[in-house]
Amino acid sequence: MRSLPAIVMATVVSAAATDPTPPAPRDIGDVIIYTMAETTTSDRDVGLARQAGSEMLVRGWFKWNRAPAVSNWTAVPAKAHAMGALFGGGITCSALYDRENGLTQEQVLDMATRGPDGRLVDAWGRPGIRHGSLSSPAYLDYLFRWCREQIDAGADYLFLDEHTAALGPLEGYDDRSLAAFRRYLIDEWPPAKGWARNDPRWKSDFKVDTADPSLCAGGDMETFDYRAFLRARGALERPTGSANPLAAAWNRFRAVRDARAWRTLTDRIREHGRAKGRTVLISANGLAPLVDLQVMGIWDLWMAGGGRIDLAECQIPQWRGRVVQGHDLARRRVPVVFFHDWGVHDPPFPWLAVPADQRVLWMRVRAAEIFAAGAFFAFPVLGPFGCDAEKDGTLADMARLTAFYRTHREAYLRGRFLGTDALKASVDRLSLAAWTGPEEGVVRLHVINRAAKNGALEPRRGVSIDVPLARSPEGGASAVSPDWEGACPVRAEVSAGRLRVTIDEVQAYAMVVLRFSGTFDTPVVVDPVRVVPSLRWEPPLETGFRVRADGSVVNAGAMNGYLHGRLHTHLRGPPVFLVDARDGCAVAVRVRAVSIAGARLQVAIDGREASATDFPDRDGRNDAAAAEYDREIIVPIPAGIHRVTLDNHGADWLSIASIEFRGRFADAPE
Repeated sequence: MRSLPAIVMATVVSAAATDPTPPAPRDIGDVIIYTMAETTTSDRDVGLARQAGSEMLVRGWFKWNRAPAVSNWTAVPAKAHAMGALFGGGITCSALYDRENGLTQEQVLDMATRGPDGRLVDAWGRPGIRHGSLSSPAYLDYLFRWCREQIDAGADYLFLDEHTAALGPLEGYDDRSLAAFRRYLIDEWPPAKGWARNDPRWKSDFKVDTADPSLCAGGDMETFDYRAFLRARGALERPTGSANPLAAAWNRFRAVRDARAWRTLTDRIREHGRAKGRTVLISANGLAPLVDLQVMGIWDLWMAGGGRIDLAECQIPQWRGRVVQGHDLARRRVPVVFFHDWGVHDPPFPWLAVPADQRVLWMRVRAAEIFAAGAFFAFPVLGPFGCDAEKDGTLADMARLTAFYRTHREAYLRGRFLGTDALKASVDRLSLAAWTGPEEGVVRLHVINRAAKNGALEPRRGVSIDVPLARSPEGGASAVSPDWEGACPVRAEVSAGRLRVTIDEVQAYAMVVLRFSGTFDTPVVVDPVRVVPSLRWEPPLETGFRVRADGSVVNAGAMNGYLHGRLHTHLRGPPVFLVDARDGCAVAVRVRAVSIAGARLQVAIDGREASATDFPDRDGRNDAAAAEYDREIIVPIPAGIHRVTLDNHGADWLSIASIEFRGRFADAPE
């Protein structure tokens, strides 16, 4: 085993710039190396992507408030294609700057959303920036205009940032949205269901007195003034609070409206691409439906402190949970790509909050976990706020890593993730994952070292991995790594009914290849499906979920990672799971953190309490992403069809890291 010397690293970079390149990938399913490339407009920029081994340039163009005409850059996509890469553009679907891109102030004000009182709202608290209204046809036309221009200039893919307009709790109350909400209420409770436009139930159920001319000038819901209603209820400052009986309906309306606007925009993009004889790929920023790839930032999965990367926790389950959700939401197996996002935060870009050597450490370890979880990492070549991989010295390391992933692309693109839980290591601070295929009779073990001291990795020697297979690999066992040249033999022998694989050394990442002859089965290695809910400070849009035979949850992306207690009652919505369990089933809930007031997790089966656990505050912080507890509560589920409810009877919120349904299930009935 020989470590890759510096001269080899340099050779990798120079070879990427001079060797013949393949044609552009025919399909997004062939892409393994994604790079962030904002903004790519020159030969130098394209050259950086080439050196990094890019096969897809993400956000090579992007529409902000002063976007140059992309027609000036039509040669750029062709240069990306010549090096075997797809080229991506993108737009913001939220930010609307004063007088941006030739718009008059009247146009901006017409497209901007408002607060509950009808006044303009500074987006993110920054003067001169508004959020656009997705109820405005003019705003949707304006968004599509930029998509159309980038497609016409050669973009293969569009990254649509903040596709739900990123509205805060005091935004979204412009006149067009209020008119659309009024229509939603009338359509949701129509006369066909027995509700008249002036039905007394509007008053009894929602406190809307249709006879009050200050609320309904025409005496019925056709003239309902939601802004006046909020004012009368004293809810202008907290429109989604408990004082507003229409708050839940408003949240559902927003979800329906946003989904309709998203479909409209994506349909128009794809139709324009077809008219040009091309297929245009689409993603949002974050998990979304109607996409060709899922691309999401690492904001809530970023672990660092004091200028150093925190490697204490294995993050493969978190990456894998997002992969499963991404596939489920897209309703097919699309690529799931993680990237280091930026924005108006301080620091604006977490990637730049640590020095260059720590960025390299992150790519060697966390990016390896991402690939081992069945996802992809978009290597940060170019970005705002001074992100430049050549200038910070990380480009050579990127090239070395991407060369490895390209060499072994079929393993990542065509193999099948099995799991992590059943693998046991002889040392701590290792992240492990098992895969099968794509070749017949092949199992791969991904072994990732997280042992760091003073910001540097400590190589691990004589590492053994126990695998629940009572069979030796007749075809041999070897290990490959971006940290050394070639393949190295490893020892593999069966002891006490388990296969033990021993690697002489693991620096950052090694992939062990086990070759078996004939057919074999590895069901014991497969993990339960982890649901990793997103943290959203809003009432859940859905509370009822069905569990599939494989333990996955239908529409899991609608689940909220906050489980609220007695304090924020208007945000409560305990999830209820319909399961069809066989013998030996259980639900496992991993609690990550709690508010400073503490929480109490209750698990009920068919309305009867099966488990209750108090979680008092430990860290004195209201940080839902902190690993304050990281404690798993496991509750058995009897055989048969049951409803499993997760609730919080404590003082305030708890955050859920993951939910797993373990055992044998059948698809729950619809």
